[in-house]
Parts: sequence; structure tokens; C-alpha cells
Amino acid sequence: MQLWDAFAAVFCSWKNARAVTYRRLHNIPIDWVTAVNVQAMVFGNMGDDSATGVAFTRDPATGDYALYGEYLVNAQGEVVVAGIRTPQQMNVAGKLAHRSKLPAMEEVMPEVFQKLNAVRHSLEKHYGDMQDIEFTVQRGKWYMLQTRVGKRTASAALKIEDCVRYGG
Repeated sequence: MQLWDAFAAVFCSWKNARAVTYRRLHNIPIDWVTAVNVQAMVFGNMGDDSATGVAFTRDPATGDYALYGEYLVNAQGEVVVAGIRTPQQMNVAGKLAHRSKLPAMEEVMPEVFQKLNAVRHSLEKHYGDMQDIEFTVQRGKWYMLQTRVGKRTASAALKIEDCVRYGG
């Protein structure tokens, strides 16, 4: 029942005044329709083998080609955004740089860390730019929720551009 209600809400929203005005202002044909994506939920709050986090394919401050980011064990995304708990670093180098006493993902979830590290190489090669990756780990299995071009400092942008262009 909940799924059908969600479908109905999406299709009904297509007909509301705001949506109609938006389509008119942006020259979107009236005969186009909307779509509904259905996907399974994953949960990062199912115990010590679950987590949620954000990673970058490069350090967004320096442009260095190293996995960079933070995660929280046994948490959902809203906990990360709310700042309720202190996040942990992805790798040992980040842990040392931030003088954290909390274990890095590389230490406590090495298989997940290796998967994420492998995927970052593929994403950057495919998109030709640094990526910002949101992910969840549910009972030891890594799920990528989304990726997008990552924000970075101006100096990092110059370094990344050179690396992408000249293969560094």
C-alpha cells in the first residue's frame, strides 16, 4: 500500500500548479510524463558491520590522489549531517593527519575499504574528474548511493586538472 501511495504522490505532483508553471517556463512539452524509480533501501545502522559515509576520489583540499573522506559505524546519513557523532577517517593516513583515536575504515572494514578504493579509480577514469561518493555499508556489503563531481579548493582544482589532462 505504501508503495502505491508513493507512486500516486509522484504522478499527482506532475499535475499541480507549481509543476505546470515550471514546465511552461522551461518549455517542457505538455505531453511529456514523469517517472518513478523504485529501489531497495540499505541501512547503515544495523550494527558494527554497517556504516554510512562520504568519500572523495582525491583530497579536495590538495588534489592529492588518495581516497579521502569520513564514515560512521552503525549510523544512517542524517546522523552524519547532524554532526551528532564524530566521524571516523577512511584511511590510516587521514586518521594520523587528523590526530584521531578512532579506527579508520581501512583498519576495521578492510574489504569494504578495498572495494571503495577500486571503485574510486573506475569513477574518476569514467567521469574524468574528482568524484564525491555517498555510500552505505549494510552488514559488510558496500553500496554506492550516488556520485557527483566533487567540490575542491582552487589549488586542488589546478592539480587535478593537470593530473587528468596529463595522466598524473
